[in-house]
Amino acid sequence: MKLRILLSTLALFLLLSFFLASCQSPEVTSAKVYFQQNNIDAAEEQLLIALEKEPMNPEVPFLLAVQVHIQRREWIKAKKYLKKVKEIDPNYVYPGGISADDQLKRLWAEIHSQGANKFNEAIKAILPIEKDSLLSEATEKFLLALEIRDDEVSSYSALIKCYYMLDDTAKLIISSEKVLNSGLYDEDVVLYYVQILFDQDQKDKALATLNDVLTDHPESVKSQELRILFLAQLDRLDEAREVARKLAEDYPTDVDIMYLLAQIYYKLGDYESAQYQFNKVLIENPDDIKVLQSIASSAFQAEDWIMTEDYARRMIELDPEYVFGYTLLWKSLYNQGRKDEAEEYRQIEKSLR
Repeated sequence: MKLRILLSTLALFLLLSFFLASCQSPEVTSAKVYFQQNNIDAAEEQLLIALEKEPMNPEVPFLLAVQVHIQRREWIKAKKYLKKVKEIDPNYVYPGGISADDQLKRLWAEIHSQGANKFNEAIKAILPIEKDSLLSEATEKFLLALEIRDDEVSSYSALIKCYYMLDDTAKLIISSEKVLNSGLYDEDVVLYYVQILFDQDQKDKALATLNDVLTDHPESVKSQELRILFLAQLDRLDEAREVARKLAEDYPTDVDIMYLLAQIYYKLGDYESAQYQFNKVLIENPDDIKVLQSIASSAFQAEDWIMTEDYARRMIELDPEYVFGYTLLWKSLYNQGRKDEAEEYRQIEKSLR
């Protein structure tokens, strides 16, 4: 009895398998056989016939994309057929759980990775001609990746870095504006774009763009810092100070913000505040001679001769041939009335010039 039931079940299974196979067009069946034989040309021919006979079968364009054009590395044709799959049935999943979107993302990732590898090689290249050649190859890969998926902001970001390194500012601007106009966001894209605008004397546009971006992305500290820098360079120092002070309150341990605020105070002639801010930076970077120079200059402008002397001596300790250290040292000593000692260091300064 059990044997009869088992045989009946097996017969039903075979019948069902035959029925399912019979639902598939002979062209698709033939194409799959040809794939097994690694005869891609013959498989493609059968699938194209099948596409005419059953234009609403998503499996046909899926096989054309994945088994034919991706195998041949014909990326744009592969994209064309994967898009057709989505047009026929957006929810279609090939046996094995792979959708057209999955395949498009894999395709994009492969091409983007090729571009990233070329870009990394360019960074390491020594000869300018080799660097430019590799950057051009990387650019082509990133452009191709964006043809596959035009909403992948990482490819735009990489592309814009290539244009920047190739000094192709026209294409950099076009690509950046495409990103911004499409509603995508990438911090690096914004930073490169507005910096180029500012350098090309489109300063108002650069600042307006930053303001617009920061309305939606106030968390971008680098963009905030660049806005402060632009305001300072435009001599809108009061605005720059207020923005920098607010940012310093929000990010009290950010050394770059401290340094920016210190520079703004210095430009405004508020040397005591500048000295205070530079000193906060110095605590984090005690051996940074440029920071020491800034704080020493602030102390000198504030006519704090004793502190100027102290900072100048620290500069000379770090670099015994640092000319500016001797300049501040002898001047601070002179203003303290220690003229003989001042003259001694002035002579050392002259010998180093």
